[in-house]
Amino acid sequence: MSEEWAERQRHTHRLARRLADYLFTQSEVAARQLYGLSQLSWITNSSEGVTAGYISRVKIPALGNILGREFSGNPSLDQVAEIVAKEFNDNSLIELVKGHSGFTNLYGAYRNSALCWIVKNYSTLLPLYKSAYDPEGEEARLKTVEEIAKLPKIPKPNDPERGMKPEYFLTPVFFILDPKIRFPIINGRKNVQNLLKDLGVKDSDLISQYRAMIGLYGKNGINDAADLDQIQEDWPDFLDTSEQTVPKQLLKKKDITTGELPLKDEADIESIRKSGTVVHRQVHNRLTNQLRDLLKKFTLLEGRVDACMFDVLVKRYDSGGNDLLIEVKSSIERPHVRMAVGQLFDYQFKLKKDKKPHLAVLLPKRPNEEVVSFLKWMCVGLMWFEDGQLCTVDDRLGHIACKG
Repeated sequence: MSEEWAERQRHTHRLARRLADYLFTQSEVAARQLYGLSQLSWITNSSEGVTAGYISRVKIPALGNILGREFSGNPSLDQVAEIVAKEFNDNSLIELVKGHSGFTNLYGAYRNSALCWIVKNYSTLLPLYKSAYDPEGEEARLKTVEEIAKLPKIPKPNDPERGMKPEYFLTPVFFILDPKIRFPIINGRKNVQNLLKDLGVKDSDLISQYRAMIGLYGKNGINDAADLDQIQEDWPDFLDTSEQTVPKQLLKKKDITTGELPLKDEADIESIRKSGTVVHRQVHNRLTNQLRDLLKKFTLLEGRVDACMFDVLVKRYDSGGNDLLIEVKSSIERPHVRMAVGQLFDYQFKLKKDKKPHLAVLLPKRPNEEVVSFLKWMCVGLMWFEDGQLCTVDDRLGHIACKG
């Protein structure tokens, strides 16, 4: 997963909430409309790819089901967005509808039978959808989970003896309906099952699985279910054990108004004191935010323990699956670059249980050739921003930055 994918999930959440806000104020809500809300969480793999294929196969039909109508003539998403905005008398819906949404590839065999399942269990499901949209605290969420566990499986067409667990279908839609995105996705995806296994609840009841997953909120930069879903491919980086406290957390946006900067060790504190003004810290945070915005398609981590407060770790940044450890400095002066190199090798040593990451520094502009040569000699990559573009002199960084 990545920050970019998590934002796609959050966008889906914003869209679903706006549509449900209207839907649940109506005197009657049809089973097909609940089905349409569920479809908003889906993607589909096809020859067109996720980006294009899901729009015609899933998203437009979902919006049609929510509106209680069929779109004829194969309209474009732009046309459908205009129709939705007019139907809801809300032009701000146009951009929400046009933005990419959906994130779970529900097994195709159950996509049609799920509608019949909703119809059959409608009297139970409607209150659950409404509760997911407007829960009265954590106890209400737990009650919803208890009710999900009581529901029958969704039958597989032509094989009624087999079926899909109801949580595999419902937790993604409750994820996008929940106002605080606290409802975790619990389905059959390998990464989810691996996380449940490591939490010791893979074979436990649904309530235990739910409690274990939400128990990770507030830890290591995980604030909600979107953050949790983002890190599931990298769960070992986030789960503390009795033997060790993991040194990483999700990279968060920095405050560039105060210049507040995490201090790392005594040498770092002294350097910041000398260089230092709030302006230097503001530059550091601005550069970190720029990098975070640019590399949204990757999972980005930062240090969280005093002995290993690295700035950015880019997970699997290249085709070889290597991680990239980046130290950000607010100055191109040689003492700052020397300190950055020392910190990088120290952090690399502290992270020695991991696959050895590649190293790089991010500076506010290109340094002089002596510094460039020094970094090449040390096998440390160099990056800087120029007119808003990330630049580098290193071939191995060429797929995330432009050669300058």
